[in-house]
Amino acid sequence: MRLPSSLSLASSLAAGIALYCCAVAPASAQTPPPAPTPALGGKGSIVNPPLREVVRAEERSAPALTENAPQPMGYESDVHCFGYVGALRETFPARVVSAENLAEQTDYITGDLLFLNGGYDRGLKVGDQFWLVTPEEEIFHPVTARSFGRFYQQRGQGIVMTVEPRTAVMRVTSSCTDIPIGAFLKPFEPVPIPLARKSPPAVIGDAPSGKARGRIVYTRDGIVSVGQDHSVIVDLGAAEGVAPGDFLTVYRYATGRDFGVHPVGGYWVSIPNASGVVVPRTYLGEGAVLMTGDHWSILRVTDSFRLIEVGDEVELK
Repeated sequence: MRLPSSLSLASSLAAGIALYCCAVAPASAQTPPPAPTPALGGKGSIVNPPLREVVRAEERSAPALTENAPQPMGYESDVHCFGYVGALRETFPARVVSAENLAEQTDYITGDLLFLNGGYDRGLKVGDQFWLVTPEEEIFHPVTARSFGRFYQQRGQGIVMTVEPRTAVMRVTSSCTDIPIGAFLKPFEPVPIPLARKSPPAVIGDAPSGKARGRIVYTRDGIVSVGQDHSVIVDLGAAEGVAPGDFLTVYRYATGRDFGVHPVGGYWVSIPNASGVVVPRTYLGEGAVLMTGDHWSILRVTDSFRLIEVGDEVELK
């Protein structure tokens, strides 16, 4: 038997090493470790700023709409700082005849002290509350031209502080406008603002409701043409079945050359359509009733399509 030569032995050894390397290489291969995170600070924090966790507040869902819920139809100033229709010569329990600051003022506001022409003899007591009112112009109906009564402006409110046999001291608790010497006292009665649900106002083509109808007879501050959020007085009241919270449709009939705005007394009014002429109504808007008397009501215009004037017609919705 012959021994292998040195060359053959070397070749066999090299082939075995190669086979061993091919078998072991896949098992020994490993993923290189990740690069270390650079330390914060210096240029590293500018180029690679650290990530911060952001915590967001939970968003609340929008509240459900309540368009059909009752809403207040006006503000306190609409009824406490407007006025009312009364008799031409209404009587009052007392009158302002002087004031603490008479030498410095001619008109008075909240906080001022007023002196009255009555005390125990007029039935006044400490703590009594009164409206402070002044009689203004006489109101004439825009269609019949008959006297509708006198408008009394509410200037503010006051409370009796001290009472003597024939005089008393009143403090003004709230003033809507200046209160002059000579203002009258009317017993205070709170007037709540009515709540009501609004419905779409009448538009062209809608039929009349067939309910009580009347006219606008007076506008706040004597404004000739009014619109939304203005207050007016109409000739419908409790006797006609109108109550606070009711809605009145405002409209007019527009026909012929006689239609237009013309002066009647101290106001500009709309001339109605000629007798026997039938045309569709021109709807002007609507308003909410805030306060009622026997034959009158304060109406706050809630919607207006056109300018509204004294003499325009109203109908209970």
